[in-house]
Amino acid sequence: MSTTWHMEVRNKNREEIIQAAQHLFLQLDFSDVGIKDICTRAGVSRVTFYKCFNSIDELAFEVQINVMAEMIHYIESHFDDHGTGIEKLEKILLTWLEFVTQNPSHMKYIGFFDHYYRDRNPNPELAERYREFVHNDLNRMKLADILRQGIEDGTISSELDVKQTSAMIFELTISILQRMTSIGETIKQEHGVELKDIAKTMFGMILQYVKK
Repeated sequence: MSTTWHMEVRNKNREEIIQAAQHLFLQLDFSDVGIKDICTRAGVSRVTFYKCFNSIDELAFEVQINVMAEMIHYIESHFDDHGTGIEKLEKILLTWLEFVTQNPSHMKYIGFFDHYYRDRNPNPELAERYREFVHNDLNRMKLADILRQGIEDGTISSELDVKQTSAMIFELTISILQRMTSIGETIKQEHGVELKDIAKTMFGMILQYVKK
């Protein structure tokens, strides 16, 4: 049999394992999922698993990349890329909120991953690949481009540091959306308000901050 055929089979098995792991990680707590569970769902043997991945931690990185890619793709495909800079910034934030409302498990997993793996890397090559992925996909969010457009069209303050402000917007938004999906019900009970409404209020504060 040809090397190409073996590679195709390995790639197919690898993708099936990633999809099985993603399904289980998004439905259950990460600590409740084992390699056996993933292999059973993917329909592969433990031997096949280790031909594709060195550990479940390495697989968790691949799922994180998949989950974030799906989030970015949704925002790209549903975001109405028309209007002034300030209008586009509001639209992209609301589109992001829409995605998380429809896919809360994605944001919960991103939050878990950020917490659990902040100081743990399965291997340097995978860690570097993940950093490159995050850098490239965050560029696809176009936050910096939107801010620059707003500065040019006069709807966003020219005094802003674009790089710093886009990072601030991303980190604030990801933080509130993670809390919305992880402890939203608790916050609702404690404060008597929907976290979704808190997120929209925060968006309003961001827009007010960047406005000219």
